[in-house]
Amino acid sequence: MKLDINKFEINKIAENIFNIQHDNNILKFWSPRILLPFGVYNEYNKSLLGMELDDENYIDHIHFKKVIRHIENLIKKKLNLEDNEFKSIIKNRHPKNDLLECRIKSIKNNVITLIEYEDKEANYLKTVYDIPKQSYIKAQIEINGLWDYRTEIKEKNKVGLIVYVTKIIVLR
Repeated sequence: MKLDINKFEINKIAENIFNIQHDNNILKFWSPRILLPFGVYNEYNKSLLGMELDDENYIDHIHFKKVIRHIENLIKKKLNLEDNEFKSIIKNRHPKNDLLECRIKSIKNNVITLIEYEDKEANYLKTVYDIPKQSYIKAQIEINGLWDYRTEIKEKNKVGLIVYVTKIIVLR
């Protein structure tokens, strides 16, 4: 899919929260095989996955990171944002590999992110919270919104994407 800045639609759905669609569709795509160094962790009452982007050893990670950065840059351009006003979902961990942070999707505290284990027999009835650290996964990523906490004080301005994992396949 070719992304066109003019086909992005941003609509307010709550105070400081906006829905994003491209050509009337939510942006969804699959990650390459990727490492989850920490499994699922919590931050600010949100369940998160930190996926390690090893762009020194895997060409598909380089491409995946470029796609994410391209989407972020289109949103920044659409909203006339400076780099310091935008919080990237890619966390720089120099000298270690960068992390892509995504939320586990839930509605009213019920997880709706689907999970599948390649080894179904050994992982019968396991949930996303049972994914061990240092696991390799493939994940379906959904970018469907952004938060905007810009104020009159420029130094405090921040905008960021709301990114969910809607499906996880835990690899052997």
